[in-house]
Amino acid sequence: MTGSDGAMPMDADAGAVATPAELAADLGTARTDAGPWRPAEGVPDVRVATWADINDSIADGISDLKANPTMSMGVGAVYALGGIAIMYMLDAGGLRALAFPLMAGFALIAPFVAVIFYEISRRREHGQGFGTADIMPMVAHTARKQILYQGFVMLFWLAFWVHIGWMQFALFMGVRAELFWSVLGEMFTTSHGLGFLLMAHVTGAFFAATAFAMSVITFPLLLDRDLDCVTAMITSFKTVMASPKVMLGWAAIIGLGLAAASLPFFLGLIIVLPLLGHSSWHLYRRLVVE
Repeated sequence: MTGSDGAMPMDADAGAVATPAELAADLGTARTDAGPWRPAEGVPDVRVATWADINDSIADGISDLKANPTMSMGVGAVYALGGIAIMYMLDAGGLRALAFPLMAGFALIAPFVAVIFYEISRRREHGQGFGTADIMPMVAHTARKQILYQGFVMLFWLAFWVHIGWMQFALFMGVRAELFWSVLGEMFTTSHGLGFLLMAHVTGAFFAATAFAMSVITFPLLLDRDLDCVTAMITSFKTVMASPKVMLGWAAIIGLGLAAASLPFFLGLIIVLPLLGHSSWHLYRRLVVE
């Protein structure tokens, strides 16, 4: 099976091109038409989302989490530790001004991390399990696919968001006001502080909405079908535009869930992140036409 970037999976020992059956066996898939990376071409059609789709996807996500608690919560714990590490480095470096845009943007890489949740849910659909021994084969083949490229796109968007956030803070609060907590009161009691809050929230809403639209369907689609990341992003935007109100509601659920889970030292992410990841896979399956 040829990847959308033109690369063929290679057998590491023999140096030969792997057949579809060998690739499927390596990734724990019994049928080549079951995925991952099923042959596909063009932008898929999408269905109009309903609130029932959201409810049913969450219910299926809960079921997947209960069926795979150790692996799912383990990945969530690693992500939570990453958030703690970022806050520690910001505090140690005296860069607390970056806390708001960076932690808000930290959620942008959640869909990339959630690829492992998508794979767990995908395998469960076909009656297959997922253990630690399955991680490396998945990572090795993912590195040859468009998922990695899409991850870089999201990281670039995050870096751009952080840069804009820092510029806005310096513009309104001054380039020497690097200690966030020291100017927190000033933000709510002065005209330039309120101006910063307004501008930051408007800009943040734009970056967050764009990130959601470009990724909500993209990552599960890239795992399931052999498409390039541009086609996958077009499909993701197409899905959002087809059901703007429902998808905006799903975005709100994701945003509020991640925010609430991050408050107690990110510990809530151990459960919330895998739940949202599994649910996102099932929402993708409901909305993108076969």
